[in-house]
Amino acid sequence: MRADRISLVLGLGLLMGVLSFHAYATSSADEPVLAPVTAEPVPAGTAVLVIHGGPHPRWTPRVLDALARRGVRATFVVVGARVVEHPDLVRRMVAEGHEVGVSGFREGEPAALGAAFARNAVADAAHVETSLVEPEPDTPDLHVHDPALVFAGLDTDRVVRLHVGPAARAAVDLLADALPDRRFTTLTAATGRPAAMADAGFGARVTGRVQAWARHHGDVLLTVLGVVCGLVAVLALLRTVMQLGLAHTARRLHRELEVEPHAPPVSVIVPAYNEAANIAAAVTSIAASEHPAEVEVVVVDDGSTDGTAEVVRGLGLPGVRVVSQPNAGKFAALNAGVALARHDALVLVDGDTVFEPDTVSKVVRPLGDTGVGAVSGNVKVANRGGLLGRWQHLEYCAGSNLDRQILNALECVPTVPGAIGAFRREAIEEVGGISRDTLAEDTDLTMAITRAGWRVVYEPSARAWTEVPANARGLYRQRYRWSYGTLQSMWKHRTAVRERGRMGRFGLLYLLAFHVVLPVLAPALDVYVLYGAFVADAPLALVIWGVFLAVQTASAGYALRLDGEPLTPLWAYPFQQVVYRQLTYLVVVRSLVTALHGTPVRWQTARRRGLAGVGGGRRSAAKFRNLYESISVEEGGQVGSAPPSG
Repeated sequence: MRADRISLVLGLGLLMGVLSFHAYATSSADEPVLAPVTAEPVPAGTAVLVIHGGPHPRWTPRVLDALARRGVRATFVVVGARVVEHPDLVRRMVAEGHEVGVSGFREGEPAALGAAFARNAVADAAHVETSLVEPEPDTPDLHVHDPALVFAGLDTDRVVRLHVGPAARAAVDLLADALPDRRFTTLTAATGRPAAMADAGFGARVTGRVQAWARHHGDVLLTVLGVVCGLVAVLALLRTVMQLGLAHTARRLHRELEVEPHAPPVSVIVPAYNEAANIAAAVTSIAASEHPAEVEVVVVDDGSTDGTAEVVRGLGLPGVRVVSQPNAGKFAALNAGVALARHDALVLVDGDTVFEPDTVSKVVRPLGDTGVGAVSGNVKVANRGGLLGRWQHLEYCAGSNLDRQILNALECVPTVPGAIGAFRREAIEEVGGISRDTLAEDTDLTMAITRAGWRVVYEPSARAWTEVPANARGLYRQRYRWSYGTLQSMWKHRTAVRERGRMGRFGLLYLLAFHVVLPVLAPALDVYVLYGAFVADAPLALVIWGVFLAVQTASAGYALRLDGEPLTPLWAYPFQQVVYRQLTYLVVVRSLVTALHGTPVRWQTARRRGLAGVGGGRRSAAKFRNLYESISVEEGGQVGSAPPSG
């Protein structure tokens, strides 16, 4: 298991464990459980004194002083919680030759329930492990206040048990005076049991130390967790307010903005590595564009081993060029395509993405403004038929696309997605082309273009349909790469915060707050809810979480309507927040842990299934129109249907 995964699993498990143990250790047993004690015969000439309870800060030292003064050895059966509070007294018991056993971790609880915790506490306090587990006895001797009563009719051939206190201290002197010919020994030695104590192992000592820390500092941890949960709630509420406010503003400004007709000749660059499943649908849809000017398609096959280049050549489409090169990475394929392109308006698109007939025209139209260097299109989920597909569809609409609306209003869009983006050649060349420095080359390029003084805008009407991962493993790998690459890009462009541009003042801070801090801290809210509802007996935590979920669901519904989508998939949103959201948070946390460990991350490709469009063979523009209509129209209770694979 890799170091980053180990750190993450240990951290979350330790947090919940510490909170649960603190709740257990600071509570009281419901009803004291006292065990009946039967007479335990001891050898003739032997006496045994067992002191139950404590260690007590006042009476245990006095009992130990009396035992030392009389040269008497005894057995102490201690309580784990008191051991954590007074470990020095347990160390003294062991150092002076007494035997130590446990009755449980809390007073009055069954020995079997807390014995393991109590033994760990002893291991941490005195570095010994004890196998002696004795329940708190139900005996008249236990709580007597007159020590003389201990010997009323006492049969000295049995074990004398007392609770730590003044009676126990006085009993030491009375026993020593009344039984001068007796040899005082420990319980296990007198009854023939195996020795109870041995050197503590490393595991028991570490566990005991963690228990002690949880017992002493659990309240502080709960306070910190409460503050973190408050911060998460504020960030989530702030993001929702920004989404509802700025997204609507951005849409209104977009409708009011009058852009001069701009339809330049376009070069569409398609980097492809093992995209045979989707490349035919992608290239055919681009070639079928209804753009009034020339649309050149440059497919750069980056060392594919599945016949991607042959599939494209087999289409025989006019205006489509295929260039093959040894595998060098997506950035190299994009740079090669830019160098080969004949036109200055460039559209970069992934090999698993299908365009609508007017997508090219709409995505390049904002380039008519000479200050615009890049345009982000609207990425839509094609294979949204299953539950995982619906969850990703909701994430794209209520997450990525809504974020772009906000950042577009703030004029600091940080990412033009690889699935669809238009660029001015001059802007790309000014920043030195597509860099190999990060795993998120689209985010890196967009930030660089913005910092160079170009505007980056979002065009929601330029829609592109992409295939998303169809299983949890593929989704995790993809999002992990995205998250880690975004962190790399933020770090690379961190000096932007000292510049006067909007990327540093708004863009990076937005990403830091809502794409790093919020996902990293959000699991604390879930832990706190679980702790409150099932450990600390605070059901109000579930009510608060339910209100929070309702607000998030309403926000997601608004995002769907804003994006022109039906509300039908909204039923899956609560389940997304319970299950899917945890996976996305886990990705961000693991990415951050990986970065802190300095662990290198390789580019990870996803296996394609040909779900982004009509795969295989040559299709007409009319059939593509039917495809888009089937995706966007509700059929049989499902929002669209996944395009059939060819």
